[in-house]
Amino acid sequence: MTPKIRETRRASRLAFPQALAVASALSLALLCSAATAAAPKAPPKFTDYPITARDQPRAGPHPPLQLTTRTARRYTTVIHNAYKEPPNFAGHLRVASWGCGTDCRNFAVLDQKTGQAYTLPGVDAIVGAMGNDDERVDFRLDSRLLIISGSFNEKPPEGKFYYLWTGQRLKRIFTGPLPVETIDTSPVETQAPAR
Repeated sequence: MTPKIRETRRASRLAFPQALAVASALSLALLCSAATAAAPKAPPKFTDYPITARDQPRAGPHPPLQLTTRTARRYTTVIHNAYKEPPNFAGHLRVASWGCGTDCRNFAVLDQKTGQAYTLPGVDAIVGAMGNDDERVDFRLDSRLLIISGSFNEKPPEGKFYYLWTGQRLKRIFTGPLPVETIDTSPVETQAPAR
């Protein structure tokens, strides 16, 4: 093999990893900019995500309920009872919610077209913050937006978490601060009675 061929092969072996690194960096930059462009810049409103024609309820009886997650199987009674009720979220869905302690909630989204019960993976409790009176789980029949206020499983961070119903799951689209009203907990001074 001539020295020139040897140098060309050596140069191409060195250039390939560098070209791969550049291509990877460009792909990552494009993905990041696309994700940033898709995320809302301000907190979404229920009216930003209206229901569509496919979200309309179906006439007739519901299919059998499928409790496929650990959380859904744990709260089977409240979920089965809620499944019998009319839709209250995103046209054809029913949000079943239950208490889990003081200022603590959890929920499942029940698809009355498919019988599927959806829960947030790894979430056992949505706990509020002192000084915040927002609903822990807020939603509307005519919107695909669901808002969670508080913290998950009593762990930071506290916030307002905005989820969009995609047709098969809740996808977080925005996170904002949780407004908290400061509460004065200092002891009240009392005056001594006059003598």
